[in-house]
Amino acid sequence: MNLEKQRQEFRAKKTKILSDLASGQPDASPKGSVDTHILPLIDLLNQHDEIVTTSSCSGRISVFLEGRKEASGALQDQEGEEELDNVAAIGGKGGGGKWLLVTHDPLSDNLDADDSTFLEFIFGGIPSQPGPERLPAQSSKEIRYIHFKFEPMILHVLTADLEIANGLLISATASSFRESGIVNPLKTPVVAIRTTGLAFDAPIGVFDPATGTITRLAEPPALRTLVRLANDRFQENFRRIESLRAHVVSTLAAPTATTESKQERANRKRLEGLERQKNKPATTDTPHARIDDPLDGGISF
Repeated sequence: MNLEKQRQEFRAKKTKILSDLASGQPDASPKGSVDTHILPLIDLLNQHDEIVTTSSCSGRISVFLEGRKEASGALQDQEGEEELDNVAAIGGKGGGGKWLLVTHDPLSDNLDADDSTFLEFIFGGIPSQPGPERLPAQSSKEIRYIHFKFEPMILHVLTADLEIANGLLISATASSFRESGIVNPLKTPVVAIRTTGLAFDAPIGVFDPATGTITRLAEPPALRTLVRLANDRFQENFRRIESLRAHVVSTLAAPTATTESKQERANRKRLEGLERQKNKPATTDTPHARIDDPLDGGISF
């Protein structure tokens, strides 16, 4: 794809994305809108002519009930392929899996509630009871775990070209989003900004579909500890988001970052080299072997 066609494609996508954002209609995320904690960063990025955000999450605490991991024998025999759509994938999504709790803010209101109220809140209103000292032996495909999770910010940014994408990637890694990377670098590159260093996932219960109840793997003191740990991770997550915003400001403001063409840069370097040679003082010392500057010849990369 030539550069001009690539930029036209990027501009069309950006116009569509910004139009959808401005419409106020719910997006495809479970929340249905952009998280308030990440709005300043998104607004900053979208002001740049060659950048547009495509999806984001500012970070979240969640409790997730895994879906069914295998179909019943009768349905497998009768419906085969159709039943596969109702079976959870790795990670528990699909097959009746669902969120029992999702929040994009630290949790505080329910930490001091009585145990009964706290457990009802954590397990999304599903009744729960203490677990036995040892759970019955079951195949892993028969167990539907309940997970307590903290997931840090993730942000996908479409860019007009690889140079802009690389600059944004440098800002991301400098802000401790170390697992970031560039997708589709040869067309319209997408920078995936993320980190796994703050994330954690703890099994806190097992769901019994026959009774519709949860057997707890963690009791209220341990669950409250998980909430406090997630709240601490949230604060570090917010610090990194602000660090990224500051790095983006300095990167986007860098002079000649997007205005100087390769040919202009080559010409400038050539002139600078000639000027250095002209102003070089005379000397009677034995000259050092000259090391050619590749940029003096107009080479750019």
